[in-house]
Amino acid sequence: MSLKDLPIKRKLMAITLITSGVVLLLTCSAFFAYEFFTFRQTTARHLSTLGGVIAQNSTAALAFENRDDARDILDSLKVEPHIVSAALYDKNGRLFAQYPAHLPAHSFPAAPANDGFRFEAAYLADFQPVVQGGNKRLGTLYLKADRGAIYERFRLYATIAAAVVVVSALVAYFLSQTLQKQISQPILSLAETAKAISQRRDYSVRAAKQGRDEVGLLTDAFNQMLTQIQEQNQALGQSEERFRLMMATVKDYAFVMLDPAGCVVSWNAGAERIHGYRTDEILGQHFSRFHGGDEVAPGECERILAVTIAEGRFEEEGWRVRKDGTRFWADTVLTALRDESGQLRGFSKVTRDITERKSAQDEIQKLNQDLERRVHERTAQLEEANKELEAFSYSVSHDLRAPLRHVQGYVELLAKHAGDTLNEKCRRYLRVASESVTQMGDLIDNLLAFCRMGRVEVRQSSVDLQKLVQETADGLQPETGGRKILWKHGPLPQVQGDPALLKQVLVNLLSNAVKYTRGRDPAQIQTGVASEVNGEVVIFVRDNGAGFDMKYVDKLFGVFQRLHRAEEFEGTGVGLANARRVINRHGGRIWAEAAVNAGATFYFTLTKSQKG
Repeated sequence: MSLKDLPIKRKLMAITLITSGVVLLLTCSAFFAYEFFTFRQTTARHLSTLGGVIAQNSTAALAFENRDDARDILDSLKVEPHIVSAALYDKNGRLFAQYPAHLPAHSFPAAPANDGFRFEAAYLADFQPVVQGGNKRLGTLYLKADRGAIYERFRLYATIAAAVVVVSALVAYFLSQTLQKQISQPILSLAETAKAISQRRDYSVRAAKQGRDEVGLLTDAFNQMLTQIQEQNQALGQSEERFRLMMATVKDYAFVMLDPAGCVVSWNAGAERIHGYRTDEILGQHFSRFHGGDEVAPGECERILAVTIAEGRFEEEGWRVRKDGTRFWADTVLTALRDESGQLRGFSKVTRDITERKSAQDEIQKLNQDLERRVHERTAQLEEANKELEAFSYSVSHDLRAPLRHVQGYVELLAKHAGDTLNEKCRRYLRVASESVTQMGDLIDNLLAFCRMGRVEVRQSSVDLQKLVQETADGLQPETGGRKILWKHGPLPQVQGDPALLKQVLVNLLSNAVKYTRGRDPAQIQTGVASEVNGEVVIFVRDNGAGFDMKYVDKLFGVFQRLHRAEEFEGTGVGLANARRVINRHGGRIWAEAAVNAGATFYFTLTKSQKG
């Protein structure tokens, strides 16, 4: 078993023991290395000192060439157990004496090497000069020692080190056995809690906190995570319960869960009511069973699944088949279900029976077709009526004007021929007749203008309303008759409309203002913008004239409707009707506000031109 698979208690002990062992091993290795190098130097110094003493004692033997004395001196090395061999060489480099005496000559160097010591394999060799009087060299001393002293010392050190390692390992074991609980116990407690939770799914369990270290922080975080999971689990349980109750109680929708192949895996009461299958009859069946078998194009259900997988959702309306073979018009939504990694887990299928709505839509479509037919017929009738109205307009224009001209002519002839023979009363009768003929002609003209207004094409363009108002006011100067009128024209915008038709509106409104301020000195007539909202401007024309009673405002824009007597103010009652028709054809509105003897204000709306 590898270290990572060990229980945490054994893992902590193993780590402690391994760490202690490695530290001891490195310490002992460093100690041995240090002892090895220092002891080598100590051995070399000892051998050098011993060689110096032997060389000093050998000067007489070499000087007098006394081999026996030389051998005796070398034999004194017997007290040094680690001296393997020794030799004296004369000044010519020939072997003069050796130790031990029984060694063959080839065991010694044939000639002395350079002075000094050197390590050779398992031995230490030292060459020292034998000098007399400080400067006369008599020969060379050769000493050869083994490394037994080093090995003996290392064996002692090894024994001590082994004892230290064993004792340290035992101490480390018992200490780790005791101290590892401070780390392992909280972790093991946390692990036991996690294991219990995973086995019992009980998220109300909490781990006991045993300190404020990192494990304590981990325990707090673990407990907080458990609290969140518990809350989420409760919320999920409640949501699942609500979903289960909804699935079980909803009767108007068929909720069906499909596997990735399109086979039914769950089925609610609504699906049983709509499709007619019991749960045990439909589970595991492919959803193509609801599409009517032979009536469905080959591969259509596979296409639906492919589209749902690619786009995530598929919705359609069409005929579906119940278990008993009856058909119903269904609204179906198919949704792909994927996990967090994007893996397809299945489909949800929601079906609603909308047969009644389909029937209602079909009925509405039939009614719309019938309505279109009736509108077409009514349009044809209106076109015919318009043609008749146009013919009537021409008839009025020609057939009524001729008698009026005759009446006017005979009235003038009568006034001319009768002359002064007529009294004042007869002359007044003739004036009234002449004025009535003139008024009738104006009435016919206004009526024809009103009829033509409905047929005139509106030619839209950008209109400078400020300029148009000024031109209209200037054109009314002949009607003012030297009256004092204070005109006040506020800034007006560019509007969208037909210049000729809009001028007709301004002529009607401004001429009315001039007429109904006849009794004011000075008269005040004002134009301007009342408001502007979303590109629609409200224009006003205000005067300080006679005004009118607001309870009759509904009659104001009617044809031939007048709110003042003809003796007070002349007119035919068609001008404001014409103005309303023009404004309506421009997509606007017109209205008025007034009070008796306090003036009147007329408002109308137009669309502001983009150039304005």
